[in-house]
Amino acid sequence: MHSAVVRADEIRYSDDGVREVIKSIILPLWNSYSFFVQYANIDGVTCTGHEFDEKLPDNPLDRWILSVSQKMVKDVREAMDDYDLSAAIDPMLTIIDQINNWYIRRNRRRFWKSGSDTDKLEAYGALYYALKTFTLTASPFIPFLTENMYQNLRTAEDKESVHLMDFPTYNERFRDEQLEFQMATVQKAVSMGRSLRNQFNIKNRQPLQSVALVTRNEEEKKVLEAMQDTILEELNVKQVIFHDREDELVEYSAKANFRVLGKQLGSKMKACAAEIEKLSNEQIATILDGHTLTISVDGTDVNLTSENVLVERSEKEDLKVLNDGTLTIGLETKITEALKNEGYARDLVRGIQNLRKESGFEITDRIKLTLNGSKELKNAFVQFKDFVSAETLASVIEWDENSNGTKVDAEEFSWLVSIEIAK
Repeated sequence: MHSAVVRADEIRYSDDGVREVIKSIILPLWNSYSFFVQYANIDGVTCTGHEFDEKLPDNPLDRWILSVSQKMVKDVREAMDDYDLSAAIDPMLTIIDQINNWYIRRNRRRFWKSGSDTDKLEAYGALYYALKTFTLTASPFIPFLTENMYQNLRTAEDKESVHLMDFPTYNERFRDEQLEFQMATVQKAVSMGRSLRNQFNIKNRQPLQSVALVTRNEEEKKVLEAMQDTILEELNVKQVIFHDREDELVEYSAKANFRVLGKQLGSKMKACAAEIEKLSNEQIATILDGHTLTISVDGTDVNLTSENVLVERSEKEDLKVLNDGTLTIGLETKITEALKNEGYARDLVRGIQNLRKESGFEITDRIKLTLNGSKELKNAFVQFKDFVSAETLASVIEWDENSNGTKVDAEEFSWLVSIEIAK
């Protein structure tokens, strides 16, 4: 239904296409649902769906997921009213990504912490609401999977099948468009930062010293300043630095857009192109800010704008820069010894978590951890022992030069890891 076939165009079946749907849509959805069920069972939490009838949650992430869930309901309804089945799919794909790759990932520690305070219960309530709203909305499109989920999410007041329930009605009370704008702004900055990491093969687990942000939109800047803790964590950097001007991050160079200016200038085009190449950073910044810069070419005034001038950006040393509209982001890519050691430790944590799963350990099991490796990894162990212990629930953690455990890769080295249930 999300393919060209619903528009009466041709489509060629592909096994790879089916695998991609499973990988990018079905599994992330099921992982979100499984995460909720698993932790709700551990904490003995039963949600009613009425947690926010009287009062919206305090945590902005909870209010945001309620808001975007209602946006999905509204957008899907409008598309279905227009008989546009393909367009109805897009909001559902978006919410799967928002639940799995933003809401749950940003809130893991709220679900992990011991006890059941109000904050934790509100997190359960918000995730339950988002999953159930999705289940009701998507049931005409993925009937069997949503029925399976619904049977575990339904309450005593619900009908026996998701297909006997009414389609969700848009609830404007839960919408907060300003909060949606704020979160979208942060997500854009994070996405650009990750894109830079991918482009230059710097994995997300490798900490970096800083990220620099420049925006010509004052509302964006206010949001990014208020949410810099989120940016720090998501981009795995130590510092967020705000600049007022993009040319503090890059050097500009300008070239004439011959296709546009050629028709206007004719024989003077070559002279104009030479003048444009002489423009200073400040002059180019004026053009990028949307203003018109006037220069004289052989006695003729030429108005330069972003339409007839092509701007190239070259990064300063150890800085990788990306621009998207009003926002420019720069990652400092120099990796010090301390940053490299922390990267080794984060690789270790990821490897231990995988070993826990493969060994069949419960999420709450405390473990004894024995490590071995190169002198570089031993330095990282000494520096980040407490971090590794906290992240992996290791109540006992020790270094043993004679240990021969499972290999866990860390860049050019390998940890040797042995885990067992702590006594």
